[in-house]
Amino acid sequence: MDLSNRALSQALLSWLHRLGAGSCPRCGFESPDGFCSDCRRDFPRIESPCLRCGLPSPCDRCPALASEWRIDAVRVPWVYGPPLAQYLQNLKYGRERHLGRALGQLLAVDIVAPGLDVDALVAVPLHRKRLRMRTFNQADEIGVAVAKVAGTSLLSTGVRRAIDTRPQTELDRAERMRGPRRAFRVDRNLRGMRVAIVDDVITTGATVNALASALKAAGAVHVEAWAVARSIGARRVR
Repeated sequence: MDLSNRALSQALLSWLHRLGAGSCPRCGFESPDGFCSDCRRDFPRIESPCLRCGLPSPCDRCPALASEWRIDAVRVPWVYGPPLAQYLQNLKYGRERHLGRALGQLLAVDIVAPGLDVDALVAVPLHRKRLRMRTFNQADEIGVAVAKVAGTSLLSTGVRRAIDTRPQTELDRAERMRGPRRAFRVDRNLRGMRVAIVDDVITTGATVNALASALKAAGAVHVEAWAVARSIGARRVR
């Protein structure tokens, strides 16, 4: 297939998915759950993930061992790499908002199961300046789909990013770990609640950890982090 035909094919798939036609965003075949089972098999999975940090086990220097780690569990099925990374980038930077539903379904089908006990979901919020630039929050789009499958609510008010931190792609690891501290504000009572944070990608875990700290300060007793993909470097995948 030449480049012009490939671009036309991708545009058609994108248009069909925007219409809610129940098609896989990658191959175009009928799939009520977003990405079809065949295409999901092409997405590399994280092998034997550590429940505390989401990295493949055994994980060297597990971030969950740090005293400031506030997340009780991390559930991330997929590796941030090709071909999945392209769809995450298209959602986040290409303004292909319709992909949020398919990526949320991809996450939900894998992790939502009987006995998974959370009271509410919280999408990692964008600062208002960045939200104006992007026009939507990719974590919200994913979270709506996850909440629908999980049969729970996505909290839309009372959780905000008060500090406009620099994009993670512009920071080294040390700066990424320091950057989001005290970036989030939670202005609602979460006393006794079990909450899951929803995001597109977890890299170092600093952002979701900072949000978990704010949620626990507001009364949450258990905070998990759920994301579509995790950056794992050279670690093992399957």
